[in-house]
Amino acid sequence: MVSLRIVAVGLIALILGISIGYAAPLAIPALQTPKPAITLSATTVNTGEQYNATLSGFPANTEIYGWTVNENPPRSFLAGTTDGNGKLVLTANAPTTPGKWLLCASDKSQNSWASTVLTVNA
Repeated sequence: MVSLRIVAVGLIALILGISIGYAAPLAIPALQTPKPAITLSATTVNTGEQYNATLSGFPANTEIYGWTVNENPPRSFLAGTTDGNGKLVLTANAPTTPGKWLLCASDKSQNSWASTVLTVNA
């Protein structure tokens, strides 16, 4: 009878542990890893117009690379380094060719990626 109680208590503890382990990241946002993102000051700009791109959710103090995906093969360039919160603000001029432009960024190891679309009007 005592061993049955020990088994029952052990099973209850196991179920509670699994439930807490599963629910904690959902209930406590600080435990979740932020997803990298690019936020634009304006999603539609005119050719040559200046805009800001804010990169967030990347690891802190990490070199971030921008990608030109309209070339074959795609080319990367060092865009800057994130601050202690994983944020980097960039200022750029829109392309001189109208259309929808894919903006991509990653860390050097290409483990963290973010992308967005900039619409450029004539």
